[in-house]
Amino acid sequence: MKKTTRAGLPFLAVAIGAAAVTFSWPAAAQPAVLTSPSDVAACLCRDQSVNALKADVARQQTAYDNAQKEFQQLNAQVEAQYPQVNVNDSGSINAYRQLLQQRDAAGARLTNQASPAYSAAVDRYNQAVQGYMSQCGGKSYEASALAAAQQNLSCPR
Repeated sequence: MKKTTRAGLPFLAVAIGAAAVTFSWPAAAQPAVLTSPSDVAACLCRDQSVNALKADVARQQTAYDNAQKEFQQLNAQVEAQYPQVNVNDSGSINAYRQLLQQRDAAGARLTNQASPAYSAAVDRYNQAVQGYMSQCGGKSYEASALAAAQQNLSCPR
């Protein structure tokens, strides 16, 4: 009998509105074994894609978190400064207006840039994981097919 290698499963983390899914194998069922180097290569490429998209989700989450933090800090400053505004001093009023503009710009960046970019990254990641799971999930690779696939692996970016 030929030796098999178990396919790595991508980390299924994320995020916004994800539903839990349970997979179970019947007691006597054996996972499918991929014997074609091209099928194995396709799964290896899907795995690389999932990992790259996972890294992109992490970058977008950091950008989102930073934008949210900036907005919250500026909003706290607006709230703290409001009682101190001297309505008889145009300099005080102008400084407060400038702070409001900074807060509003940070809110617009959060709403119009960071949030949609993060959401799109999560969607791309979830689609890639779904594709991986439907094509490669629970499958093992025949050792010689894995070796042949790894030897000339070239994945699209």
